[in-house]
Amino acid sequence: MIEDATLYNPSTGDKPRILVLANRIKPQVVEAMHAFRPWLEDRAEIVAEPDTKSLFREAANDLPKADFAIVLGGDGTLLSQARTLVDLEIPMIGVNFGKVGFLAEFSIADLKSHWDKILCGTCRMSRRMMLDVTVYPAGAAEWGDGDDAIMPEPIFRAVSLNDAAVVAGPPFRMIEIELAIEPKRTHSSATTINGDGLIVATPSGSTAYNLAAGGPIVSPGIDGICISAIAPQSIAFRPIVFNASCEVWLKLNNANDGTELVLDGQESCKLKADQQILVKRHPNVLKLVHNPDMNYWRLLAKKMHWAARPTRD
Repeated sequence: MIEDATLYNPSTGDKPRILVLANRIKPQVVEAMHAFRPWLEDRAEIVAEPDTKSLFREAANDLPKADFAIVLGGDGTLLSQARTLVDLEIPMIGVNFGKVGFLAEFSIADLKSHWDKILCGTCRMSRRMMLDVTVYPAGAAEWGDGDDAIMPEPIFRAVSLNDAAVVAGPPFRMIEIELAIEPKRTHSSATTINGDGLIVATPSGSTAYNLAAGGPIVSPGIDGICISAIAPQSIAFRPIVFNASCEVWLKLNNANDGTELVLDGQESCKLKADQQILVKRHPNVLKLVHNPDMNYWRLLAKKMHWAARPTRD
């Protein structure tokens, strides 16, 4: 993983500026904040506490400057806030109140225990790649025609941290997706996939939907993108990993009424036949602060039961 220094300089003697992003729908988060807030206020300046359910990307750009964002909820909360704050690139500290805690590595106790290390920059901080996803209407030049300037106005554009998945949807007939990787260089598509959909995932997202669909686990330190098919008609299709500098184009040759593009399992856009989707690396990244008591491989074994031995009943 790529390491990075924090924005905060403890030598100034000033308190760090903290943005608190708490998922208040979770009762345990609300309860924990009552006890945690006085502790945090003694050690930091809380510059804003926006409602995570009503905060959007455009409004996030008007938030006060902060050195860190503490995200209380779980992996799902961290995913949504990573998309919302993508333009700010504030280092995020995930406090887990969910089921897995693969991205949100800290507990409240861990955060208190390692607070000084976080401020001094001795806690590792990785830079997680994000995806820029654009949907173009039917009739647009195939694969961008080598010049983005002639493309029509997109009907949807957003970012994702984990993945961008095209799912068949009701009435759950197979859909047909034409896949092109670097078409501006190859001048052709790579293959056509018939099945229940396709997943384009980052290394961070390789352990999410991609893994459930039989895709590979990709270390977050790899500068790559992986593609896995969802229940492909052909057993010959295998997941692939390629350099993140490559653009990925998907064209829907055939779609269902309920076919959708789903980002991180949270944000979606209805799709129709002949529409094209461009997926590429976003210029900004998620800066994720890591719990020094954990590492990626221990998390993989503990949270995802990677390489776990069979147990006796």
